[in-house]
Amino acid sequence: MSDWATTRRLTVEVLLAEGEQLHGELHLQARVAYRDGAETLLEMLNREEPFLALSGVDGIIFVSKDQVAVVSCPPEIELDDPDRAHAATRFHFEVVLRGAARYQGWAVHELPPTHTRTLDYLNTSGRFFAVSTDAETRYVNRSHVCLVRPFD
Repeated sequence: MSDWATTRRLTVEVLLAEGEQLHGELHLQARVAYRDGAETLLEMLNREEPFLALSGVDGIIFVSKDQVAVVSCPPEIELDDPDRAHAATRFHFEVVLRGAARYQGWAVHELPPTHTRTLDYLNTSGRFFAVSTDAETRYVNRSHVCLVRPFD
């Protein structure tokens, strides 16, 4: 039996490498095996599977993650963990993609105490990383980034 109906739908905008924009919903798992709670968009994008399913008014399409430059959505609500909050570092930077698209924002991520630079954040594992503003979060595919300018 499929667990498709148990997913959490998240409305997103997907920018492809060639500039085409897609709108629809991505399906996130209701729970993950390695911690309590639902799957985040970043976790889904960084899964090993090469395709993601985007459902829209015309049905479902399968999009190659390699061709996805940016996925944008309203900021995901994250529960504060007071025991871990002191360990997270906030990074401010600008990302420039191929084709000259630019995104400014921040990321909050927990890194080892001796590796708290923007470069360390950018070199963490996974195909995508987050850039947030008050209005939205963009998940950027590292392979489409030309450069990053840190503001810290």
